[in-house]
Amino acid sequence: MVDIQMALGLDEVKECIRAAVSRLGSSVEIAGKVERDEGLYVLVIEKFYLRTSSYASLTIVATGDDAASRVTAIASGSGDGLLNLSYGVKKHLEQDFLEEMESCSR
Repeated sequence: MVDIQMALGLDEVKECIRAAVSRLGSSVEIAGKVERDEGLYVLVIEKFYLRTSSYASLTIVATGDDAASRVTAIASGSGDGLLNLSYGVKKHLEQDFLEEMESCSR
């Protein structure tokens, strides 16, 4: 799980999330999105991984106001075979997203 507190407003964080997701690779697809005026933004993406021949999903939740925001991301799916082995795909997707978000806040 990724949990980041950012000193950026929610609108800026939404732009960072969109940019970070676009840099995660060409196999990334947006599966769903929810935006609320009450300071909530949810984005669900899927990324195909050849090593498991399956998709991993990343659910990204951003909450906040004009001054500060919190971003939480949880990866799921990506298992393969009878034992549902993910070969580290979930951790890899979360780490890649974290690195992209950290580059945004610099």
